[in-house]
Amino acid sequence: MRKALVFGASGQKARALVPMLAAAGWQVDAVTRAGRALPDAIAPFAAHVPYGDSRAATIRAGGGYDAVFDPMLLTADEAADLMAAADVVGQFCVISTASVYADAKGRSLETSGSTGFPRFPRLIAETQATVAPGEGYSSGKVAMEQALAGSRSTILRPGAIHGIGARHPREWWFVKRILDGRREVPLRDGGQNIFHTSSAAGIASLATFCLNGGHTGVFNVADPVAPSVAQIGAAVAAAMGRDITLIAVDDLPDHLSHIGFTPWSGEHPMRLSTARARALGWDGGPTYESQLPAYCAWMAQHAATWVQDFPAFQAYGHDPFDYIGEDIALRPAVRLP
Repeated sequence: MRKALVFGASGQKARALVPMLAAAGWQVDAVTRAGRALPDAIAPFAAHVPYGDSRAATIRAGGGYDAVFDPMLLTADEAADLMAAADVVGQFCVISTASVYADAKGRSLETSGSTGFPRFPRLIAETQATVAPGEGYSSGKVAMEQALAGSRSTILRPGAIHGIGARHPREWWFVKRILDGRREVPLRDGGQNIFHTSSAAGIASLATFCLNGGHTGVFNVADPVAPSVAQIGAAVAAAMGRDITLIAVDDLPDHLSHIGFTPWSGEHPMRLSTARARALGWDGGPTYESQLPAYCAWMAQHAATWVQDFPAFQAYGHDPFDYIGEDIALRPAVRLP
């Protein structure tokens, strides 16, 4: 039986991956941040092992592994720590991000505030240019990727990740409004913005596929279809059994410029090509809509504690749930079909 070690076992990606690996016949050891207990969803499928003095020490303490999955690597130094145990690991699988990509003018998602929003090809392939390696989030991911170059590694680049266990569940932008009884939801640009979604289950599916088959290299991972913001809103409402009216808002005064701005709103679309992975035989993972019922129900369970549980919303620079501002902006407005 092949043996795998999964870091970050309390996070959303590991929650999806561990049961898949176990179903594929892997023996799984799992490491959580700060020694947290394993989530109920994966406890039956993995042995909880302690984190050592380093990633490499943890791997060696387990006697080596056929595969090691790490969704948390951010820097070249962290990658070097992982690689220090390469002699006792068959294959690494790590998570990067689609925000590493830069357009023909060097613009990226992370620099859009100062350089303008990037304009990518209709579908972004893995051959697209990336930002320079450095210290920031996207730059750090590039540095991490480069530190793993030439090793037996699989690097996955997801888009807007969604799934149970998220600390930034973007769909909460719609779910909270529905729970709060909001029946009219304003959307900038008529909700036509696209930031390609990537389910935790789809990421786990591709990781399992690559580890089972020994496939290495860099792969985009995203949902089979890239939904627009309006399609996301409609799908969330359907999953919750509620009706909402999506309303286009535009040309608002400065103090209302944040109204209708969602976690997927961008000036230009960002779609990821998954042709490279599918050419190897990966089935593309589950649809976006199929993941929503359980995911929305999980978010609803956090309604009373969402400020603490979903802290990323506090860093938006504006109130993402400014209902007073929305009511002002919604009339007159254009209802979307």
